[in-house]
Amino acid sequence: MKTILIPVDFSDTNTNAIKFAADMGCDMPVKKIILLKSYYTSVYEQILPSPDFLLISADDIENERQKIEVQLAALMKKLKNRCHENIEIETVVSTEPIIRAIHDVVEDQHPDLMIVGGDMGHELSMIGEQIIEIAKSSPVKVLVIPPDCNYQKIEQALVPCDLEAVARLGVLKGLNTSHSWLNPKLMLLYVDPKNKHIGREAEFEASVKQLINCYECKLHYSDDKNIVRGILNFATTQQVQLIIALPGKHSFFYNLTHSSITEALSLNARHPVLILK
Repeated sequence: MKTILIPVDFSDTNTNAIKFAADMGCDMPVKKIILLKSYYTSVYEQILPSPDFLLISADDIENERQKIEVQLAALMKKLKNRCHENIEIETVVSTEPIIRAIHDVVEDQHPDLMIVGGDMGHELSMIGEQIIEIAKSSPVKVLVIPPDCNYQKIEQALVPCDLEAVARLGVLKGLNTSHSWLNPKLMLLYVDPKNKHIGREAEFEASVKQLINCYECKLHYSDDKNIVRGILNFATTQQVQLIIALPGKHSFFYNLTHSSITEALSLNARHPVLILK
Protein backbone atom coordinates (compact mmCIF):
# COMPACT_ATOMS: atom_id res chain seq x y z
CA MET A 1 0.00 0.00 0.00
CA LYS A 2 1.42 3.35 -1.00
CA THR A 3 -1.14 6.14 -0.55
CA ILE A 4 -3.91 6.77 2.00
CA LEU A 5 -6.64 9.38 1.48
CA ILE A 6 -8.33 10.91 4.55
CA PRO A 7 -11.27 13.33 4.16
CA VAL A 8 -11.01 15.98 6.90
CA ASP A 9 -13.62 17.89 8.90
CA PHE A 10 -11.56 18.69 12.05
CA SER A 11 -13.95 16.79 14.35
CA ASP A 12 -12.65 14.66 17.25
CA THR A 13 -13.64 11.43 15.49
CA ASN A 14 -11.88 12.56 12.33
CA THR A 15 -8.76 13.42 14.34
CA ASN A 16 -8.86 9.94 15.87
CA ALA A 17 -8.98 8.37 12.39
CA ILE A 18 -5.93 10.43 11.38
CA LYS A 19 -4.03 9.21 14.46
CA PHE A 20 -5.03 5.64 13.56
CA ALA A 21 -3.64 6.13 10.04
CA ALA A 22 -0.37 7.53 11.39
CA ASP A 23 0.11 4.59 13.77
CA MET A 24 -0.86 2.09 11.07
CA GLY A 25 1.75 3.61 8.78
CA CYS A 26 4.45 2.51 11.23
CA ASP A 27 3.52 -1.16 10.56
CA MET A 28 2.72 -1.00 6.84
CA PRO A 29 4.50 0.29 3.72
CA VAL A 30 2.70 3.66 3.51
CA LYS A 31 4.46 6.31 1.41
CA LYS A 32 1.92 9.15 1.38
CA ILE A 33 -1.08 10.38 3.37
CA ILE A 34 -3.40 12.90 1.68
CA LEU A 35 -5.62 15.11 3.86
CA LEU A 36 -8.64 16.32 1.86
CA LYS A 37 -10.85 19.18 3.03
CA SER A 38 -13.99 20.23 1.16
CA TYR A 39 -15.50 23.64 1.81
CA TYR A 40 -18.26 23.51 -0.76
CA THR A 41 -20.67 26.45 -0.83
CA SER A 42 -23.73 25.97 -3.02
CA VAL A 43 -24.96 28.59 -5.46
CA TYR A 44 -28.12 28.90 -3.38
CA GLU A 45 -26.09 29.84 -0.30
CA GLN A 46 -24.37 32.55 -2.33
CA ILE A 47 -27.52 34.14 -3.78
CA LEU A 48 -30.12 33.55 -1.02
CA PRO A 49 -29.95 35.08 2.46
CA SER A 50 -29.43 32.99 5.58
CA PRO A 51 -32.02 32.97 8.40
CA ASP A 52 -30.18 36.05 9.67
CA PHE A 53 -30.67 37.71 6.28
CA LEU A 54 -26.97 37.57 5.47
CA LEU A 55 -25.54 36.69 2.07
CA ILE A 56 -22.31 34.72 1.66
CA SER A 57 -19.93 36.91 -0.29
CA ALA A 58 -16.78 36.10 -2.26
CA ASP A 59 -14.76 37.59 0.60
CA ASP A 60 -16.51 35.27 3.08
CA ILE A 61 -15.63 32.25 0.93
CA GLU A 62 -12.00 33.37 0.59
CA ASN A 63 -11.73 33.97 4.34
CA GLU A 64 -13.09 30.48 4.98
CA ARG A 65 -10.54 29.00 2.56
CA GLN A 66 -7.67 30.77 4.35
CA LYS A 67 -8.94 29.59 7.73
CA ILE A 68 -9.10 26.01 6.45
CA GLU A 69 -5.56 26.17 5.08
CA VAL A 70 -4.26 27.34 8.47
CA GLN A 71 -6.11 24.47 10.20
CA LEU A 72 -4.81 21.96 7.67
CA ALA A 73 -1.24 23.19 8.13
CA ALA A 74 -1.52 22.68 11.89
CA LEU A 75 -3.04 19.22 11.41
CA MET A 76 -0.33 18.26 8.93
CA LYS A 77 2.35 19.30 11.44
CA LYS A 78 0.82 17.10 14.15
CA LEU A 79 0.54 14.20 11.73
CA LYS A 80 4.18 14.53 10.66
CA ASN A 81 5.25 14.41 14.31
CA ARG A 82 3.32 11.15 14.79
CA CYS A 83 4.10 9.46 11.45
CA HIS A 84 7.15 7.59 10.31
CA GLU A 85 9.60 10.18 8.98
CA ASN A 86 9.57 8.66 5.46
CA ILE A 87 5.83 9.19 4.97
CA GLU A 88 4.96 12.21 2.82
CA ILE A 89 1.99 14.32 3.97
CA GLU A 90 -0.03 16.29 1.42
CA THR A 91 -3.09 18.52 1.82
CA VAL A 92 -5.83 19.19 -0.74
CA VAL A 93 -8.53 21.86 -0.43
CA SER A 94 -11.56 21.51 -2.70
CA THR A 95 -14.60 23.69 -3.39
CA GLU A 96 -16.55 20.62 -4.57
CA PRO A 97 -19.04 18.65 -2.43
CA ILE A 98 -17.24 15.96 -0.43
CA ILE A 99 -18.27 13.00 -2.63
CA ARG A 100 -17.17 14.81 -5.80
CA ALA A 101 -13.98 16.01 -4.10
CA ILE A 102 -13.11 12.44 -3.11
CA HIS A 103 -13.63 11.17 -6.65
CA ASP A 104 -11.46 13.99 -8.04
CA VAL A 105 -8.58 13.11 -5.71
CA VAL A 106 -8.93 9.38 -6.43
CA GLU A 107 -8.78 10.07 -10.16
CA ASP A 108 -5.75 12.33 -9.79
CA GLN A 109 -3.75 10.61 -7.03
CA HIS A 110 -4.87 6.94 -7.24
CA PRO A 111 -4.84 6.21 -3.48
CA ASP A 112 -4.91 2.59 -2.36
CA LEU A 113 -7.13 3.19 0.67
CA MET A 114 -9.43 5.81 2.17
CA ILE A 115 -9.79 6.15 5.94
CA VAL A 116 -12.84 7.81 7.53
CA GLY A 117 -13.88 8.27 11.15
CA GLY A 118 -17.22 6.85 12.22
CA ASP A 119 -19.06 9.11 14.66
CA MET A 120 -22.44 7.44 15.06
CA GLY A 121 -23.76 8.29 18.51
CA HIS A 122 -20.99 10.83 19.09
CA GLU A 123 -20.53 14.37 17.89
CA LEU A 124 -21.99 15.33 14.54
CA SER A 125 -19.47 15.85 11.78
CA MET A 126 -19.66 16.54 8.06
CA ILE A 127 -17.83 13.30 7.20
CA GLY A 128 -19.74 11.22 9.73
CA GLU A 129 -23.11 12.38 8.43
CA GLN A 130 -22.21 11.10 4.94
CA ILE A 131 -20.17 8.05 5.90
CA ILE A 132 -22.50 5.51 4.27
CA GLU A 133 -22.72 7.45 1.01
CA ILE A 134 -18.93 7.91 1.04
CA ALA A 135 -18.31 4.20 1.69
CA LYS A 136 -20.73 2.98 -0.97
CA SER A 137 -19.64 5.41 -3.71
CA SER A 138 -15.89 5.24 -3.13
CA PRO A 139 -13.88 3.72 -6.00
CA VAL A 140 -11.22 2.53 -3.51
CA LYS A 141 -11.28 0.48 -0.32
CA VAL A 142 -12.63 2.32 2.72
CA LEU A 143 -11.50 1.76 6.31
CA VAL A 144 -14.06 3.04 8.86
CA ILE A 145 -12.54 3.80 12.27
CA PRO A 146 -14.87 3.90 15.32
CA PRO A 147 -14.46 7.04 17.45
CA ASP A 148 -13.01 5.19 20.46
CA CYS A 149 -10.75 2.84 18.48
CA ASN A 150 -6.96 2.92 18.78
CA TYR A 151 -4.66 1.19 16.32
CA GLN A 152 -3.65 -2.39 17.05
CA LYS A 153 -1.48 -4.54 14.83
CA ILE A 154 -3.89 -6.46 12.58
CA GLU A 155 -3.17 -10.11 13.22
CA GLN A 156 -6.69 -11.56 13.07
CA ALA A 157 -9.58 -10.36 10.87
CA LEU A 158 -13.23 -11.35 10.69
CA VAL A 159 -14.89 -11.76 7.28
CA PRO A 160 -18.70 -12.03 7.46
CA CYS A 161 -19.80 -13.89 4.33
CA ASP A 162 -22.62 -15.67 2.57
CA LEU A 163 -21.22 -19.05 1.65
CA GLU A 164 -23.93 -19.47 -0.97
CA ALA A 165 -21.83 -16.95 -2.92
CA VAL A 166 -18.42 -18.26 -1.90
CA ALA A 167 -16.73 -17.03 -5.10
CA ARG A 168 -16.83 -13.49 -3.67
CA LEU A 169 -14.07 -14.48 -1.27
CA GLY A 170 -11.61 -14.37 -4.17
CA VAL A 171 -11.20 -10.59 -3.73
CA LEU A 172 -9.34 -11.23 -0.47
CA LYS A 173 -6.30 -12.47 -2.40
CA GLY A 174 -5.47 -8.92 -3.44
CA LEU A 175 -4.86 -7.79 0.14
CA ASN A 176 -1.66 -9.74 0.66
CA THR A 177 -0.36 -9.90 -2.90
CA SER A 178 -0.84 -6.85 -5.11
CA HIS A 179 -0.71 -4.28 -2.31
CA SER A 180 1.27 -6.31 0.25
CA TRP A 181 -0.17 -4.47 3.22
CA LEU A 182 -2.43 -6.88 5.05
CA ASN A 183 -1.92 -10.55 5.87
CA PRO A 184 -3.88 -11.53 9.00
CA LYS A 185 -5.37 -14.83 9.99
CA LEU A 186 -8.93 -14.87 8.65
CA MET A 187 -12.02 -15.96 10.54
CA LEU A 188 -14.88 -16.47 8.05
CA LEU A 189 -18.30 -16.13 9.65
CA TYR A 190 -21.53 -17.33 8.03
CA VAL A 191 -24.50 -15.95 9.97
CA ASP A 192 -27.01 -18.65 9.12
CA PRO A 193 -30.13 -18.62 11.35
CA LYS A 194 -31.80 -21.25 9.12
CA ASN A 195 -28.82 -23.60 9.48
CA LYS A 196 -28.55 -24.14 5.72
CA HIS A 197 -24.87 -25.01 6.14
CA ILE A 198 -25.51 -28.19 8.12
CA GLY A 199 -24.23 -31.16 6.15
CA ARG A 200 -22.34 -28.91 3.72
CA GLU A 201 -19.44 -27.90 5.96
CA ALA A 202 -16.86 -29.97 4.06
CA GLU A 203 -18.06 -28.54 0.74
CA PHE A 204 -17.78 -24.96 1.99
CA GLU A 205 -14.36 -25.56 3.54
CA ALA A 206 -12.98 -27.06 0.31
CA SER A 207 -14.28 -24.11 -1.73
CA VAL A 208 -12.78 -21.58 0.67
CA LYS A 209 -9.37 -23.27 0.69
CA GLN A 210 -9.31 -23.35 -3.09
CA LEU A 211 -10.12 -19.63 -3.34
CA ILE A 212 -7.94 -18.16 -0.60
CA ASN A 213 -5.21 -20.68 0.08
CA CYS A 214 -2.81 -17.76 0.53
CA TYR A 215 -4.30 -17.16 3.99
CA GLU A 216 -4.52 -19.09 7.20
CA CYS A 217 -8.28 -19.18 7.68
CA LYS A 218 -11.03 -20.97 9.57
CA LEU A 219 -14.78 -21.22 8.99
CA HIS A 220 -17.28 -20.36 11.71
CA TYR A 221 -21.08 -20.33 11.83
CA SER A 222 -23.67 -18.39 13.81
CA ASP A 223 -27.40 -19.00 14.08
CA ASP A 224 -28.13 -15.51 15.41
CA LYS A 225 -31.30 -14.15 13.82
CA ASN A 226 -29.86 -10.61 13.85
CA ILE A 227 -26.98 -10.33 11.36
CA VAL A 228 -25.45 -7.21 12.94
CA ARG A 229 -25.59 -8.65 16.46
CA GLY A 230 -24.17 -11.99 15.34
CA ILE A 231 -21.21 -10.36 13.60
CA LEU A 232 -20.35 -7.89 16.37
CA ASN A 233 -20.74 -10.43 19.18
CA PHE A 234 -18.44 -12.84 17.37
CA ALA A 235 -15.88 -10.11 16.69
CA THR A 236 -15.80 -9.19 20.38
CA THR A 237 -15.53 -12.73 21.73
CA GLN A 238 -12.80 -13.69 19.25
CA GLN A 239 -10.75 -10.50 19.80
CA VAL A 240 -10.27 -9.64 16.14
CA GLN A 241 -8.59 -6.37 15.13
CA LEU A 242 -10.52 -5.84 11.89
CA ILE A 243 -13.85 -6.65 10.22
CA ILE A 244 -13.67 -7.02 6.43
CA ALA A 245 -16.78 -6.35 4.32
CA LEU A 246 -16.77 -8.02 0.91
CA PRO A 247 -17.91 -6.05 -2.17
CA GLY A 248 -21.02 -6.58 -4.21
CA LYS A 249 -24.59 -7.63 -3.55
CA HIS A 250 -23.60 -10.67 -1.48
CA SER A 251 -21.69 -8.60 1.08
CA PHE A 252 -23.29 -8.38 4.52
CA PHE A 253 -22.66 -4.61 4.31
CA TYR A 254 -24.51 -4.09 1.04
CA ASN A 255 -27.34 -6.43 1.96
CA LEU A 256 -28.18 -4.30 4.99
CA THR A 257 -30.59 -1.41 4.74
CA HIS A 258 -29.39 2.15 5.31
CA SER A 259 -30.69 2.01 8.88
CA SER A 260 -29.06 -1.39 9.48
CA ILE A 261 -25.68 -0.10 8.30
CA THR A 262 -26.07 2.86 10.64
CA GLU A 263 -26.87 0.44 13.44
CA ALA A 264 -23.87 -1.74 12.60
CA LEU A 265 -21.46 1.19 12.63
CA SER A 266 -22.93 2.80 15.74
CA LEU A 267 -22.85 -0.42 17.76
CA ASN A 268 -19.34 -1.23 16.59
CA ALA A 269 -17.24 0.67 19.12
CA ARG A 270 -14.10 -1.46 18.91
CA HIS A 271 -13.38 -2.76 15.43
CA PRO A 272 -12.31 -0.97 12.27
CA VAL A 273 -14.35 -2.06 9.23
CA LEU A 274 -12.56 -2.45 5.89
CA ILE A 275 -14.99 -2.20 2.97
CA LEU A 276 -13.50 -3.82 -0.13
CA LYS A 277 -14.20 -2.79 -3.72
